[in-house]
Amino acid sequence: MKRILTAALTLCLLAALLASCKKRENVDISAMTSLSDLNNSGATIAAQSGTFHLDALNEQLEGVTKKEYKDFTTLLTALKSGAIDGYVAEEPTAVDACAQDSSIGYIKLKNNDTGFKVTGNDNGIAIGLKKGSALTAQINAILEEKVPASVQTALMEQIFAICKDPETEQNLTLALHSDNTDTAKGKLTVAMECAYNPFNWTQTTDANGAVKYGDGLYANGYDVQVAKFVAAELGMELEIIRYEFDSMINAVKSGNVDAIIAGMSPTPDRLKEIDFTDCYYKSELVIIYYKK
Repeated sequence: MKRILTAALTLCLLAALLASCKKRENVDISAMTSLSDLNNSGATIAAQSGTFHLDALNEQLEGVTKKEYKDFTTLLTALKSGAIDGYVAEEPTAVDACAQDSSIGYIKLKNNDTGFKVTGNDNGIAIGLKKGSALTAQINAILEEKVPASVQTALMEQIFAICKDPETEQNLTLALHSDNTDTAKGKLTVAMECAYNPFNWTQTTDANGAVKYGDGLYANGYDVQVAKFVAAELGMELEIIRYEFDSMINAVKSGNVDAIIAGMSPTPDRLKEIDFTDCYYKSELVIIYYKK
């Protein structure tokens, strides 16, 4: 009798274990066109830790399971493994992801309409600087005079083209470039992830204006070209230092770097800790999904 009872208990425990290991049932979000469709859908949606994307997800979506991941590489891995149904991203990131992988799509949300509610510069990216830095006014003057919206759009289109084959020189004359070669005013140290296409990524050659930041490692992307231009216009030499996204603000505050040029939005919480320039790009927040 005791053996029968033990066997029964073992079977129950095994059944419970198998149930717990059962793969999550995915929710197809590909036909959804608005946040209203996503709300209460039961989908699992994620965003990158420490970003406005995560704030928007946590504050504006309901009836979904919410997750966060360290970077966009792990987000994409989670998406393809079925751990999540989608993740929040900037539209340029979605455009690049779709160009690189035909199995990826995105919901084309429009801020303050079918998509996330944003205010001020929440949907923009700006250069982060230490509180009271004299560079803020200097860089704002450069951005206002020489980096209008038309140049921003043209540069991003060129970056999309480079993304398709970043290691091959395409001999493009970028929409944003400086003729100033004088670096007598010192060095501008800039923090970025070097892992956030198309804003910044890592490659192994200096093709298409990439900047060396490590042994055999080069950074390129929209942020890199903005950083190169700003440094040149300031009369400074550019040095890129790779940081995890959620470590960058402390790096600026401590003086380890002069600036953050890393697709960072000047949100109210961040403005309490560091200063930001005017935005050098604005876009829509969208949700990337894996095609079934």
